[in-house]
Amino acid sequence: MNYLDNFKNVIADYRTRIDERLSSYLTEETNLISYVNMNGKYPSSLYEPLNHIMSGGGKRIRPLILVLSCETFGGKFEGAVDAAVAVEILHNFTLVHDDIMDNANTRRGKETIHKKWDVSTAILVGDELIGLSYRSLLKTRSRRIDDVVRSFTDGVIEVCEGQAFDKEFETDDNVSMNDYFLMIKKKTAELIRISSVIGSIIADASSEDIKGISTYSQNLGFAFQIQDDLLDVIAVESEFGKKIGGDIHEKKKTYLYLKALELCGNDERKRLIKLYSSNDLRNDTTGDIIDIYMRSGAVESAKAEIKSFTDKANESLSRLKTEDAKHRLRSFSDMLLNRGY
Repeated sequence: MNYLDNFKNVIADYRTRIDERLSSYLTEETNLISYVNMNGKYPSSLYEPLNHIMSGGGKRIRPLILVLSCETFGGKFEGAVDAAVAVEILHNFTLVHDDIMDNANTRRGKETIHKKWDVSTAILVGDELIGLSYRSLLKTRSRRIDDVVRSFTDGVIEVCEGQAFDKEFETDDNVSMNDYFLMIKKKTAELIRISSVIGSIIADASSEDIKGISTYSQNLGFAFQIQDDLLDVIAVESEFGKKIGGDIHEKKKTYLYLKALELCGNDERKRLIKLYSSNDLRNDTTGDIIDIYMRSGAVESAKAEIKSFTDKANESLSRLKTEDAKHRLRSFSDMLLNRGY
């Protein structure tokens, strides 16, 4: 078995162990019997939809990078797993509320909460998830717990700011590529970066080491979001877990849209703007837009940008002292680079 195959097995094992801790934590927090014993009542309208969405699986990118970052600087899985569960729950909070704002029908192949129940229920579930994420985070045993909580809280604020930009840009006809990168820095890259920083703090890493892992994970976050933009138009829908072309229907100012505007000739650019501004985006219209992305070179540009940010992430690992740590994190980068969902 080669190194990459072995590493994939390690990641699969970590994902299983994170899922087990997540499941046991949520069972403990939402346990029917304990609620009935204590109160005689059970808030089923809250916990049934919460467990519906939390049982949907996921890539677990943020908890995995937290654990890997912790181990990079001498920490242990068990010391980091409660914080890993916390960032995964926080990530799911963002998804629940994003789905409301985007009016999404499915998430990870399951019906979204606001569709299966209603918007009020989904808002409440999102609020509960924030509380549960902090409760899990505070189980972490670290002499630097104040720094851990501060970093986590910074992440919450940045993600909300990023989502605000994302929604603003949907109706803004003058979004630049710089605007796009500011938005994804906050909405996507920051939570990935904060996850790695928290793992490093738990391991009591030096400020220099934290700076290095922060640069690594932020670049990885940029690559991850551009790849999500790309997968929205080229992925296999059954694997992707949500409708292909969803970003187009929501009029998201994605990397592909903005790059196509840069690369298209004047007539094609006008056509793309007209198609994108339509209030009746049908499947054939979505297909026409994807064709423009393909013809303009925007798809190839996105692939090149993903590789460039992944390379930058890997280059930033040079300051790490141990070769095994560098190898593991590079393998993690490669795994994300080659994902199909």
